[in-house]
Amino acid sequence: MRVLTAAAALIYVFFAVSCFRLAWIYPDERGLSIGEGLFTLLGGIALIAALIVQRRQALLVVAGTLPLVGWFVATPYNSGPPFLVASLIAPAIATLIGAVELRRAAA
Repeated sequence: MRVLTAAAALIYVFFAVSCFRLAWIYPDERGLSIGEGLFTLLGGIALIAALIVQRRQALLVVAGTLPLVGWFVATPYNSGPPFLVASLIAPAIATLIGAVELRRAAA
């Protein structure tokens, strides 16, 4: 699971860097690119934190990656449904893992 989390963190960070790069190249899209980059960077930081912190990893991932989902819901004209669906993957998996962990802790 750690390898998957590390890969996802890397993808999020690279995506954030590409958003900031777009903000630099296209000044007319600067606000949109910076906003998307910040939410993506937040997700990347949350994934990295989940690699370091031993407890509540699933909660960290959900809390850090869900704002990007909100960003894509709020800006459907920007990236469209494919990015919204892709942004749902990390919080959905983390929610399932968190539910399994809670069930094990309760048993």
